[in-house]
Amino acid sequence: MGAFYKIIISDYKQRTRSYAFLLTLAISLYAAYSFVPAADAKYTTVRIGHYIGVQNSAWIGYVTAMMTSVFVSMIGFYLVNSGIKKDVDTGVGMIIATTSISNFSYLFAKVWSNFLVLLSIAAMVFLMSIAVFFIRNTGYPFEPMQFILPYLIITIPTILFISALAVVGEVFLYRYTIVMNIGYFIFFCAMGSLQAGNKTLFDLFGNTRVTAAMQETVLNQHHDTNLPLSMGFNFGGKKALHTFVFDGLTWPVSAIAGRILLICFGLLLIFVSSKFFHRFDIKERFKTKKKIKLAEIVLGVKPLQDIKLSELPQIIPAYGIIPFIKTELLMLFRKGPRWLWLINLGGMVALIFAPITVAHQMILPILWFLQVGRWSDLATKEKTNRIHYFTYASYKPLTRLLPAQIIAGIIMAIALATPLLVRYLITMQFLSIVSIVTGAVFIVLFAVTLGILSGGKKLFEILFFFVTYLNIENVPFTDYFGGLNQGINYVALIAGLIGLLAVMSFTLRRIEIRRL
Repeated sequence: MGAFYKIIISDYKQRTRSYAFLLTLAISLYAAYSFVPAADAKYTTVRIGHYIGVQNSAWIGYVTAMMTSVFVSMIGFYLVNSGIKKDVDTGVGMIIATTSISNFSYLFAKVWSNFLVLLSIAAMVFLMSIAVFFIRNTGYPFEPMQFILPYLIITIPTILFISALAVVGEVFLYRYTIVMNIGYFIFFCAMGSLQAGNKTLFDLFGNTRVTAAMQETVLNQHHDTNLPLSMGFNFGGKKALHTFVFDGLTWPVSAIAGRILLICFGLLLIFVSSKFFHRFDIKERFKTKKKIKLAEIVLGVKPLQDIKLSELPQIIPAYGIIPFIKTELLMLFRKGPRWLWLINLGGMVALIFAPITVAHQMILPILWFLQVGRWSDLATKEKTNRIHYFTYASYKPLTRLLPAQIIAGIIMAIALATPLLVRYLITMQFLSIVSIVTGAVFIVLFAVTLGILSGGKKLFEILFFFVTYLNIENVPFTDYFGGLNQGINYVALIAGLIGLLAVMSFTLRRIEIRRL
């Protein structure tokens, strides 16, 4: 058991000291403050038809718990889905493989370390929700159990299941991280679409019973039967809303048992995964090509003839960045499974035939998100493969290598959006074309800057998923490609952010090179 606890503690310390965790924590605190909008805010988060709850303890406690369950599930998976990979990359896994700890104990320890990381974020959101109550208190008494109970029943089982799911994903998709990231995106969106209904067999977020109780409360107080659930950051239409008093709900044993079953299901997945865990015997698990004996190679080589140096072609040095761009494009194209390009081609076809508004606002951000594995380590793969000492010592790495990486990423983004650009070109909508191009430049520079700043790809993966999901939900302030915001002023704003990101990326890379 000593090794079990040591794995949990060391893994937790390593993750909570990373830039990705600290920035995620800061974003979580800001999000927690926005989960309960102020009276003069132009958006809502939880709406029952044309009604929102008064800001008493029950409303703030349950709304923040539900939103935290969704929010931490959204970004938490990407924050903790690399625990096993880190042990592989650092060589710690080979040491663990020689110990007596079982596969299940090791994977279970990873689940607990994941859970503690996500629990730390949820705990900070919990404290922020209490602070929001006192900031926006309108005379209602403070009831601690209206905060504690929803977080215990709604939030904690969800983040524990997500912690287990991240480990399961690493076990079965350790060679296909791109597939794992995209697969979870699809899974999360599917679960999000089910939360609008009050009857679902798999209530991942734990919100179904609460929203049903809210709808019943509105029905009893206002006798209104048109009560569709709207959950998320919804802008507009707030002036026409009315209020109702929500006093919480009594949790039946069946509902609590359902949340416990969710935890048990996660543990069952871990138990099954332990039977397939590679236990860091990666080379044996990978199917390699047929090995050729050294004797066969030597016998097959013909003896060298006399070499005349004068007849060899003259070496002409090339100091441009065109070869670098070609190489970076080739690496971007080859990265990930080949069948993923079939999905990319399907997305490009959808950009042609879908309604132009849907293509711009929905299909384009999803198509770009599919490239998250390619762009996330665009400027950090040298460190990952431990060749950055060689690349940084090359001829003018700051004006050749880094610009080539950025240009290659932009070319891929624009190429994927080509069908939509052609449609706008035919209709002479040049401002939309400029918006898409600036969006491509922005997202690539965003990936490069965050990669250099954090030294890895995790931070960009988290934020890119968060931004993409909010774009699908039509949240205006996350629109970086002109899908919702049109106008020359907004394009100028994105251009200004592009300039800021460019300065930051080159400055940070210059600092890295000077430190070597």
